[in-house]
Amino acid sequence: MAFELPFFSTGAWQTILLALVSSLLVIPSQYHPTPLFRLLISKMAGRIYDANASNVYASFSSLLLSCLIVGCVAILAIGITSFAQYPVAFELLILFLLINNPYTNAKLKRAAWLLTQQQKPVVRDILSQFLRRDSNNLSESGLIKAIIEHQSLSYFRHFFLPLILYYCLGFNAALIYCLFLHCANVFSKTAPPDSQFSNATNTIIYYLEFLPIRLFCLPLLLKPKTQGFRYLALFVDNGYQKNSCFLLACLSGYLGVQLGGPAFYSGKRYSKTRIGPKTLPQQKAIKQAKNALMFASVFWLCLILFLEIIYAATNHL
Repeated sequence: MAFELPFFSTGAWQTILLALVSSLLVIPSQYHPTPLFRLLISKMAGRIYDANASNVYASFSSLLLSCLIVGCVAILAIGITSFAQYPVAFELLILFLLINNPYTNAKLKRAAWLLTQQQKPVVRDILSQFLRRDSNNLSESGLIKAIIEHQSLSYFRHFFLPLILYYCLGFNAALIYCLFLHCANVFSKTAPPDSQFSNATNTIIYYLEFLPIRLFCLPLLLKPKTQGFRYLALFVDNGYQKNSCFLLACLSGYLGVQLGGPAFYSGKRYSKTRIGPKTLPQQKAIKQAKNALMFASVFWLCLILFLEIIYAATNHL
């Protein structure tokens, strides 16, 4: 008789293992293969992108390139998995290389610590490696906002959602989402934020994460006297990226500080919505934002494990 792990399904144990390994085992960036993969995407996008092209050409070329990259890598990975002696181990290895928990990033941790030491020029240099926006002229509150926004959005998109997709829909769904996400991130650095070249692939990401990001934010709205519902009604519809604004509005209501606001990209100012009250975030808000996202993650983890236990109990009656 085959060995069965206790309490939870095999998929749940695999997802928990992937989350633990991704959080505890961090590969240095100079040895990680993902930057090379993103560099190859960047080179292909740079050859195709034309700033003077029509919107139709920009959208079509972006979608064609992203679908070509995702299709080739996904077919190769799925094909190897089907012939591998240990397919589950191979699936976990691929997802381990594609997902990323920003709260374990040593550089971002160092940036948050340097901010407490008033080393703002060094923090700007560190953030320039992660942000699409210009960080040269950010004030202290701007740096705090940038760290909170980058960590919170990256945590959901690059860590939480791939794990949920892997648990609910399997390896193929998580792999395809991660590949499209990497393509969208690279395209957004190749072209301006308002370019159809970057918006076309971002539209795919928007629909893939539309429901999950709203479910993820539900625990943040459970805090007593939160202004999250009010900020959702005021700011999300007018936001530049509605999914991002949804998460930031819930987080702003949970923390009671302002997030978002205008940003510069390649020297050009984009009037993005300021979300929340007029109170600017202090340095302690970085840790508070992390605790809020951990609370939301633990909430869904406990709910999923509770349902797993009920399912296992009813099946063994």
